[in-house]
Amino acid sequence: MLRLRSILTAAFLILGITAGAQTPLDFRAPQVRTLCTHVEGDETSFPIIGLDSNDHIVVEFDCLSDTPADLEYSLQHCFNCGTPTDLLPTEYIEGFNVNPVSDYWPSVGTVVGYYNYRITLPNDNVRMLLSGRYVLNVFEAGHPEKVVARTTFLVYEQLVTIDAEIRKPERSDRTEQEVRLSIDANGLPLNNVMEDLKVDIVQNGCPYTSRTALKPKYIAGDKLIYAQAGDLLIPGGNEFRRLDLRYLRQAPINYNTVDFVGGNFHVTTPPDEIRAFKPYFTEEDQNGQFVVYANQVNKSYDDFHRSADYAFAHPTLTTEPVLDGDVFVCGAFNNWLLDSTNMMRYNFSAKRYEADLLLKQGVYDYIYVCRSYYNGAVDTERFEGSHSETENRYVFLVFYYPAAAEYEQLVGVAIID
Repeated sequence: MLRLRSILTAAFLILGITAGAQTPLDFRAPQVRTLCTHVEGDETSFPIIGLDSNDHIVVEFDCLSDTPADLEYSLQHCFNCGTPTDLLPTEYIEGFNVNPVSDYWPSVGTVVGYYNYRITLPNDNVRMLLSGRYVLNVFEAGHPEKVVARTTFLVYEQLVTIDAEIRKPERSDRTEQEVRLSIDANGLPLNNVMEDLKVDIVQNGCPYTSRTALKPKYIAGDKLIYAQAGDLLIPGGNEFRRLDLRYLRQAPINYNTVDFVGGNFHVTTPPDEIRAFKPYFTEEDQNGQFVVYANQVNKSYDDFHRSADYAFAHPTLTTEPVLDGDVFVCGAFNNWLLDSTNMMRYNFSAKRYEADLLLKQGVYDYIYVCRSYYNGAVDTERFEGSHSETENRYVFLVFYYPAAAEYEQLVGVAIID
């Protein structure tokens, strides 16, 4: 355990700096792993619930420690970009804004010891009163400046009607997917239709293939037209690659090799190849998400978030070295961040990129991306390719922020697979 902790401390000291700089809405401290925010009952869901609905947001994470930490959490109402609003907590929540993280439990029967923490919202102590984006901060009790984990979720109220459709382009040689989108906002008092409403289109939760702050192209009666035939094309990408870490103590049913070295499990997967120029092949995936699951010897405890073990996974990508950027392996498992923990190194003797990922047992979707040295642009197609046939999950978000408003409402949501 001490050996693992020393490795993590060195790696995550860098993570705490780069993660906060890259996307301030998602952060985890050196000891925190497997931060997952989803709708209760579906670990692969987009973290969004209806205002005053019966749904709940679940935030879950592990602290790699043999002893529990005294943690609290608070909610901050924000604009969609993540900037906090000027609202007082009493204006956007009912109850207490600072609450203890009381649902935690030590890992059961694992080589790597940890405490699992779980927050369910709303609960008896706090309830959200407004729609929009919320940021949840988890911090050391009594020290709100010492944040150990930060995540975000959305609350919506359906005040507009969204007519959205995803199609294959008419041209057979296109690798994008065509978006057609119109919104009926007849129920909203719009003073400036070009500024009051902004639309985000999120593909698989990935920030690198999503479109944000879209504005209408024109108005047709009561409808705001954002995209018609050929107006908006989004790269279809490829089906995600899959990493299966369910089997550690028993003979795996997949092609992974499992070794126990230095007090830790190590999972070596078959080398991946570039798919950019290969034909499309349909394959079941989780649209970039992950699910915690373990095939255990002890069947008496089935809460996998508290009984699954950790292992070092070693994905590899066979290719020539890239000269114009860094290569990363990413997905929802690391909140799509590109930092030192998932940046790959090139092995010249084996002619491939290699990475070492500490992951909890489960099934993970991932892709390989390249971030340019010159402008920081992230290329998701260089290694994966793009196809109009790819099955993707699209989330359409409509934000309403008139000039005199104090906050940004989320007034419409549509989800299309």
